[in-house]
This record gives sequence, C-alpha cells and structure tokens, in this order.
Amino acid sequence: MLRQRLITAIILAPTLTYVIYRGGWLYGALVLGLLSIGTWEFMRLALASGVLPARWLVLAGVWALALGTLWERGYWLGAASAALLVAATAWHAWLYEQGAAHPLQDWAVTIAVPLYLGVLGGYLLALRALPDGLWWTLTILPAVWIADGGAYMVGRLLGKHKLSVRLSPNKTWEGLVGGLVLGPLFGALLAAMWEFKVEAGSLLTWRHALQASFLVALVSPVGDLGISMFKRQAGVKDTGSIFMGHGGVLDRIDSWLVAGVVGYMYITFLGG
Repeated sequence: MLRQRLITAIILAPTLTYVIYRGGWLYGALVLGLLSIGTWEFMRLALASGVLPARWLVLAGVWALALGTLWERGYWLGAASAALLVAATAWHAWLYEQGAAHPLQDWAVTIAVPLYLGVLGGYLLALRALPDGLWWTLTILPAVWIADGGAYMVGRLLGKHKLSVRLSPNKTWEGLVGGLVLGPLFGALLAAMWEFKVEAGSLLTWRHALQASFLVALVSPVGDLGISMFKRQAGVKDTGSIFMGHGGVLDRIDSWLVAGVVGYMYITFLGG
C-alpha cells in the first residue's frame, strides 16, 4: 500500500504542479474534471445507501455552483442555487407522484452534492484567480499534500491514540500533529521561494503562508472525515479506484476542497 501511494504521489505531484502553473483553461478543465468524477463517485455512495438523487441535475448543479463561486461578484451563485432548488423540488415531486419511496432523502442529496462539491470546488478556481493566485495555489495545495502525507507517515510510525474510531480508525492524534507541523513548515518554505516572483507589498510572505498553511492543515481533515462518514454508511472502503493506493477522486481531493476555501478566505480577509 505504501509503495503504491508513493508511486501515485510521484506521478501526481509534478503533473498537478505543472497544471497549476499553466492555469487558464487547463487548470479549469482539471478542476471541473475532478469534480465531475467526484460527482459520479458520490452518486455511487448515495445509491449504495439507498438514496436516489437526480444524477443529471446533480452534475449540472456542481458545474453551475463551481462557476458561480468563481464569478461571485455577480449574481451567478445566487441564481444557480435558486435554480437548483426549484429544479430539484420539481423533479422529486414528480418522482414521488410516480412512486418514489424516499423523496426527502433523494431531494436532500440532490441539493447537498452540488453545494459540497460545487461550492467548495469553486474555491479552488477562485483561489487560482486571485492576485498572486498562482503562487498562493502553489503554496496552499502542496502544503495540504505534505500535511496529508506527513499525517499518514507519522501516524504509521508513532500513532497510538485514535483520532476517530468509527469514521477513520487508522487516523491518530499523533498523525494530526505531524501534519500540523510539516504542512505549515513546507508552506512557509514554498512562500519564501516564491517571494522573489511577486511584487513588493504582496500578501504572499513566509509568515502569512505559515499561518494559512496551519489553518489549512488544521481544518482540512474535516473533508477527509466527512467523506469517510459517507463511505461508512455506504459500506465501501474507497470511493473509487482511479488512483493506485489512494482510492478514488473523492478520497484524494477531500482535503483539497476544504483547503481551497480556507486558503481563499484567509487571503481575502488579509486583503479586505
């Protein structure tokens, strides 16, 4: 398992770094592609749990809310959310008339998946679109990758106290502390490397990167535990098998989704 995880990480890290650096349509296509695969995986979890969301509407909602989050200065996000609510209500009311047994649960998941993947995923797009967004993205995301990897390694070597017995029994408090140390240190190191790339007075400093990376490392496990919760109810080990040793897309990006919004909020708060 460890060997497979390392091989996958060695392939993914430079590929993702290149796509982040290029930005533009390539980065947007990657994020929306990952969100689309993640949506399909979420539908598998829902079906395994006996819930029947509107798959076509969920995917459209994920795209609409992701782009609405990116274009938040207009009315896109509010309009997309309202359209999703009305469409989901109409669709599931019609299905109930046809004999659907659990319309409330079906309707709730149809709404929840676009909110979760669309809005949080949209902040990955919004983060890259910020001033100095290239360098912030190349700080925040690698920091969470190192925090995740550090938590895994420290947990394997030193972990004794379970973090969450029911949700993720392999995670430990020692691993969490390892991630909280390694992730921020790596984020600060990256920011120190990027400082010569940005203009004087930029928010991107090693001190701010250290603080932002610490918040990301602290909060991002919520995404991991959340996906674990859904998997436990569905009775599956992984959301998919696209990444060798890592499982599916949701297994890989669960912490990225939270990292994107936490990093974005930190940066915009400083710049506000």
